[in-house]
Amino acid sequence: MVQRFNVKEGQRYAQRVSVQKRASIWKVGAILETDPSIPHARLINVADPLQTKTISCFALRDRAYYELIAETATGMG
Repeated sequence: MVQRFNVKEGQRYAQRVSVQKRASIWKVGAILETDPSIPHARLINVADPLQTKTISCFALRDRAYYELIAETATGMG
């Protein structure tokens, strides 16, 4: 089911925000499949790794909220 959303561990997303606010960069730390019909991603804030959140993979792939900026974290710290 996760492949349908094409969300993978290590991907990085920029959270879309207003022009006045700097976008947060989030890394997918884990894919959670507690409900097979709606997989979720555990996100880690790249600037503050203690800040985490869990959202549905569907919301993560919605370009109104997030934009994929890197397929993997290789070479990105």
